[in-house]
Amino acid sequence: MLLSELTNGLVGVLNSVNKDPDIRRVVHDSREILAGDIFCCLKGESTDGHLYIHDAIEAGAVAILAEEEINEDVPTFTVENVRNILPKLSSRIVGNPSRDLKVVGVTGTNGKTSVVNLLSEILDKSGISTAVIGTLTGTLTTPEAPELQRILRNFCETGVEVVCMEVSSHSLVQKRVHETFFSSVAFTNLTHDHLDFHNTMKEYFDAKSLLFDSYFSKNAVIANDEEYGRLYCEKAISQGMNVEAVSMEDRNVVFTLKNSSFDWRQERLNIPVGGPFAAFNAIIAAEIALQLGLEIPEIVSGLTDVSGINGRFEHIRISKDISAVIDYAHTPSPLEELLKGCRKISEGRIILVFGCGGDRDPTKRPLMGEVASLGADLSIVTSDNPRMEDPEKIIDEILVGMKKGFPVIEIDRKSAIERSISEALPGDLIVIAGRGHEEYQEVEGEMLSFSDRDALRIVTKNLFPPEEQ
Repeated sequence: MLLSELTNGLVGVLNSVNKDPDIRRVVHDSREILAGDIFCCLKGESTDGHLYIHDAIEAGAVAILAEEEINEDVPTFTVENVRNILPKLSSRIVGNPSRDLKVVGVTGTNGKTSVVNLLSEILDKSGISTAVIGTLTGTLTTPEAPELQRILRNFCETGVEVVCMEVSSHSLVQKRVHETFFSSVAFTNLTHDHLDFHNTMKEYFDAKSLLFDSYFSKNAVIANDEEYGRLYCEKAISQGMNVEAVSMEDRNVVFTLKNSSFDWRQERLNIPVGGPFAAFNAIIAAEIALQLGLEIPEIVSGLTDVSGINGRFEHIRISKDISAVIDYAHTPSPLEELLKGCRKISEGRIILVFGCGGDRDPTKRPLMGEVASLGADLSIVTSDNPRMEDPEKIIDEILVGMKKGFPVIEIDRKSAIERSISEALPGDLIVIAGRGHEEYQEVEGEMLSFSDRDALRIVTKNLFPPEEQ
């Protein structure tokens, strides 16, 4: 697409230097530039794309999107805010792909990953080709606009009919999903998280609310048992959206380690996914499927055959009498609900292994400590993803909130998992929380291979003979 076509109608100043190059791709990372790309100078928290303009040109960029005048002999489109323009260019250059397939956007602090994966399974089992974008598929929960639009176009070309996508609060504030049309959007919940980025719960709430706008979609599924959801319902309705408000009241939920049953639309569903969150996530997914045009019998059939999701109440048998659960719960409210749920199904004690991530909201650390001390019989406090912080400092901040009991401190996470198994008695349930599906531990800028699942299995194999497992 010619640069003049790509920027046509957009607010900015085009300095063409008497050239109108054919633009191959829209790119915001100078390290990924190829010949024929336009380089878009994003200003981030730690760096500024304007510093890499020369590098981008050397790599083959034939045009620049910038907020400042540049002294280079290439066409430049100068705008007030690159983030506002980036999604427009990103979508336009690949032919506005979200208009050619159905896209579902799910936001919320917790449950996004489970909902989009459950929805994908329901659709697949109805013969609808689907794809998922989210926590389990990339570095960012929601990709930056150029990557997102290219991914969507690729899905169009490979026959995907519905894309089930997690939409993070960061992506909404940073306009990564602008120029994406959603067939339906959904909200799960809002709890204490990401305040290192949003500063206050009010800012966090406002960020999520951006999705519930007729700009993005005509349809919404919103969990409304809490005030945040009710406010989103009000906003969506005021926008003229078709809103399905979802409550968990009178669902008669029963769950075990491996299964859940609940009432939905005059049906009694039994699904092969256990834990306290399975019913809620399944109902949200089912309501979205209805908005996409599936019939109730199709949805019921799909849900009764779904698979568990890595790191989301993932049950692993340790021995004949001891089980473990790996879960991504990494904020106070989900950890509290996880422990309450585990209490209902555990015959013995609950042994909890957990920590908190570094370089993230430190105010939740003592809250996590309090929840752990009140909900578990034994807490083993360990390292999560310390990133550039001192793990001992993070643990000390967790311990401040612990109200009762005598926690075990074990900085090395593998050793902490080993300790949990050695402490366990018949009937006990081990809960390993915080990292879920993650395959790496980030320590001082290094990505070290580490999986809670793998560590648990290695320790189990070393401690128990096969006949006892």
